[in-house]
Amino acid sequence: MNKKLIFGAIGALLLITGCSKQPNLTNAANVNSGATTTPTVEGNATVNTQNAEVQTENIQPMNENINNITNNQKFAKKVSSIVVYFDFDKYNIKKSQWPKVEELAKILKSNNKNYTIRIEGNCDEWGTEEYNYALGLRRANSVKNALIKLGVDPKKLTLISYGKLNPVCTAHAKWCWRKNRRDNFTYLP
Repeated sequence: MNKKLIFGAIGALLLITGCSKQPNLTNAANVNSGATTTPTVEGNATVNTQNAEVQTENIQPMNENINNITNNQKFAKKVSSIVVYFDFDKYNIKKSQWPKVEELAKILKSNNKNYTIRIEGNCDEWGTEEYNYALGLRRANSVKNALIKLGVDPKKLTLISYGKLNPVCTAHAKWCWRKNRRDNFTYLP
């Protein structure tokens, strides 16, 4: 019987202390402004806002991630803006296209981060799919070898040939076919 009475008293005590009012924290805003406040009393609860500590979240890593994304986008845009064109049925780099290859090498060497550049060989609509696939691969390999000779890490370069399947121009004219005989460059993070 005494055990029931003791457990009942403990339960009643817990019930009473658990039902107290929530403290009034309206004066906590004054801590940030530097004002000292006196303890706030409401009901049976006392809150001392003078010793309240507010921790600020460090947002530096988030800013760094945003800067990295922005830098990667700028790098990708620079890389993709360069297009190397080839003559009909040729895969050697024309003299007029060498400045573009040199500019690409300069851009790639300036970025020391881990990335891959996909060199994409393309052809005009003349010839079979198999022939154009092989020619596109030779064009991509020609630029890859030139970039390696200019100091670009070969591990950062990969090749693909689209043959005649990826035209930028579909008109059946010489001026259009010239635009499709090209290498494009895509940044792969």
